Amino acid sequence: MKKLLKYLSILLFLVLLASAAFVYTFDANQYKKEVADVIGSLLDRPVTIKGDVDISVYPWIGIKLNDLNIENKPGFSRTNFASIGQFDISIKIIPLLQKKLDIDKLVMHQLSVDFEKNASGENNWSGLTGNNTGNDSVESEFGLAGLVIGGIELKEASFSWLDVSADKRFKISKMSLLTEAVVKGQPLPVTLKAYVASNLPEWQAAVSVETNLEFNEDSPTFDAKSLKLSVKALLPGDDRKKVSFAMISDSSINWQEKTAKLTKTKFSIFGLILSGTFDVDNIFSVPTIYGPLKVKKFEAEKLAKRLEINLPVMANPQSLKDISLTTSFKTDFNSMYLDDISANVDSSNVKGFVHITDISNAVIRYELAVDKIALHEYRSVEDPSANNEIMIPADIIRAIDTEGIFDVENVIIDDIEITGLHVTSSIKEGVFTANPVSMLVGESDVKFAMVLDARSIPLGKLTAEVKNIDAKTSLNPLLKTVMGENAIVLDGIVNASANISTKGASLARQEKSAKGTITIDMEKVVVQGIDLNHASRKVVADYANKNEFRTRESYVPENDPTRNTEFTSLHATFQVSHGKYHNSDLLMTSKNADISGSGSIDFINKKIDYRPVIDIHVNNRIDIRDKLRDHPMEYHVAGDFEKLTTEFNIDKYELLVGRLLLQESRARRNKRLNTKEKKLW
Repeated sequence: MKKLLKYLSILLFLVLLASAAFVYTFDANQYKKEVADVIGSLLDRPVTIKGDVDISVYPWIGIKLNDLNIENKPGFSRTNFASIGQFDISIKIIPLLQKKLDIDKLVMHQLSVDFEKNASGENNWSGLTGNNTGNDSVESEFGLAGLVIGGIELKEASFSWLDVSADKRFKISKMSLLTEAVVKGQPLPVTLKAYVASNLPEWQAAVSVETNLEFNEDSPTFDAKSLKLSVKALLPGDDRKKVSFAMISDSSINWQEKTAKLTKTKFSIFGLILSGTFDVDNIFSVPTIYGPLKVKKFEAEKLAKRLEINLPVMANPQSLKDISLTTSFKTDFNSMYLDDISANVDSSNVKGFVHITDISNAVIRYELAVDKIALHEYRSVEDPSANNEIMIPADIIRAIDTEGIFDVENVIIDDIEITGLHVTSSIKEGVFTANPVSMLVGESDVKFAMVLDARSIPLGKLTAEVKNIDAKTSLNPLLKTVMGENAIVLDGIVNASANISTKGASLARQEKSAKGTITIDMEKVVVQGIDLNHASRKVVADYANKNEFRTRESYVPENDPTRNTEFTSLHATFQVSHGKYHNSDLLMTSKNADISGSGSIDFINKKIDYRPVIDIHVNNRIDIRDKLRDHPMEYHVAGDFEKLTTEFNIDKYELLVGRLLLQESRARRNKRLNTKEKKLW
């Protein structure tokens, strides 16, 4: 209030001077230089009045200044710091006789102020108070009994801020401000409307403000009570999205320190309700806002709709419906810092920080830690026939610069439990890198790295290494997913490696174009679900019976699906081509049997076409049936993952054992003939 009253004292001096000029000379324009010099002395800046100076004394004492310019300090880009197209003030005569200053209204047309920080870091607004540093009010300086101002009005005003070193521009234009009567000791209702624009980041907005100002006589502060702010912004881009923002708050402003305090603050954007208490620095240039922030519980689906983003239907319909956040917030409109994040996402808790150090260039640094997440609940369950191809966000990858760490203490995917998931990732110049990605599956280490180059057609590369992973906790759930309830069960330690490259604009195209190699090695493998003794004996019995070498029923034991078959090792190399996994070197060895095989697995179409060969090691080969069991037996496993069929390849088996059967048949026939001949003799 003291600052306002000081400038009102300046205006009063001008009015008195203008009145005197009118009375004694009737030509106020002769005193333009003197008026400009007085104002310049008070502001410590050269001032010129290029337009006319008009005055009146009845029924008001009035003065009108036209085209007033306040020059800039040396070393700045513009000649003028500020200009006023027209300034009007009218004062009632009779209250002056009673030592009361009663101003009808202060009106300024086309006020323009250009704040600037040059390349050397100097600003052009310091020192504007000039040599007038006194603290006395206008009443005491002029012996007035009272002061009343009927209102203040700005028309077509503009304010701009320029930081030359950073090429940052911020401008308020087409601003209109209107107050009710300024009465000492009473709140001052104010309404303001303006257009605001920024270049870094690029945006523009229409702003509307309503508040009640309360001035403190004994300090350089004033309060803006019941502040209501409404913003309608237009963001850059091809679609030029519109964003609405609203805020209510109580604020206290210190004009001397250029700071403010926002209390009882609530604001909404994109349907989110946020609240907190904030401090504001540099309120007369580009402000910095900081303080604790709370985001009220919201649903991701509703937020996504407002952002025109389509979220997939998830396995758990309640996923992403309970999200809330508290954080320490700071922004200067070119950067934003979220520290001490504590967020609840359904049953998960997230902690860490996110720093957007350059909003215009999307430079993001983060470190987030999650306690637990049931990842399968967020799996998409949309109808595959809808052909909703998931595109790789190449434009986003090219546009942002990110670097950070993501940790999850516990991850559940169906029946698989992962602990200690750690991801270090970055996006630089259109290339996404995740290296390393590490986790524990049971007590087994899994590490891999991934690179996605999105500078043109997205190119992917995946390298992975798995050491000492327990098949029970890793492979068995995968086999169950692939083969259904009839899947075999493995027990053993797995070591694996992968080197895969991909290409394509969508996840489906990346998967279809996949090329590379996957190698799997196991030691001391136990397979449950394959009864090799039953399978081999049944093949021999069926074949022998068809060829008139009938076997007794007890020769084929009942199938035992829980039987364990132990192997000393397993090795397989898969050549990946166009999304299919081709194998030709499967080898499982044991003292009782060897299993080899070749074929392909098509994960895209969920089909298998594989030919395992079982070679039983028969120690006692006296009986013809055991001799038949000693020959390799080839099977054909084919069909959809959930409807696999297994057939024995009888044609190849006949080629292998046909000669043996003929030899055995001749031997038996000769034996019978020899027996008959001996009986005849």
